[in-house]
Amino acid sequence: MTKLHSKDSEFDWLANIYNSHSAINHPSELHGLLIGHLAGGLRFSPDQWLALVLEHMGAEDFDLSRQVHLKEDLQEFCQSVDQEIAQDSACLELLLPDEDYTLTERAEALAIWVRGFLEGMAIAANNALAKVEEDLQELLRDLVNISQMDARVEAGEQGERELFEVCEYVKIAVLNLYAEFNQPSASVQDSNPNTLH
Repeated sequence: MTKLHSKDSEFDWLANIYNSHSAINHPSELHGLLIGHLAGGLRFSPDQWLALVLEHMGAEDFDLSRQVHLKEDLQEFCQSVDQEIAQDSACLELLLPDEDYTLTERAEALAIWVRGFLEGMAIAANNALAKVEEDLQELLRDLVNISQMDARVEAGEQGERELFEVCEYVKIAVLNLYAEFNQPSASVQDSNPNTLH
């Protein structure tokens, strides 16, 4: 991949792609969608992933005039996210704007990320979501509330701390849901993983 070593730079990289394509949605939501699908036990084929990116941006095709290897980079991005969370789920980072953005912008991006995650989970896990244990149901309800939170956070140390705590809670919720739908016994069948159709 030609661009990134940190989640902060990954956000800027993806945001630049979205800006150059006049995207109709937020780049954080795409990452949430991806993690939601993975947490629900589904994997994308390369073509399915690229189609989702285009659909999410509201674009008809990729503009390769500025980034010749854009499709390859996007495919590698998807694969690296999948591999990272599968190998060490504790390394999960939410793709959000960094401290160069206002606290309100970051809180809004978090709510959007969670909306994407919930949509991806709903698609991937479908009816199975209604059958999970009560503690996971509670996590899902909390995530719904976070996705609808008021993003107008007061700037300052307290606001920063509150946003950090909400982000950490989201990670814990996501990892619990990931563990529920990605049991080790199922991952033995890596040669023929579940994919979207």
